[in-house]
Amino acid sequence: MASLADIDVAERHIRSKVRMVVADKTSFGVPSTGERIAVAFVLDRYDLVQRAWGTMAEAVHRLGPEWTAATLRVQRNGWQDDPSP
Repeated sequence: MASLADIDVAERHIRSKVRMVVADKTSFGVPSTGERIAVAFVLDRYDLVQRAWGTMAEAVHRLGPEWTAATLRVQRNGWQDDPSP
């Protein structure tokens, strides 16, 4: 099971990738497959999930529990602001 510290690190990482892609749409191909899946989920861009991996279920499986939890946190809390303590 992932620790909260690991999820916090993944959350910051995902947030930075989302910002990068939003600032420059052509950069979507730059991140790793897992990063692209997370970005696509955060932005509700299921067309990008298909480009990054394929089916939704396989994409979630590819992320794994730590990155799935971090992706949900970024989507729920917003990607524009870093909610650091």
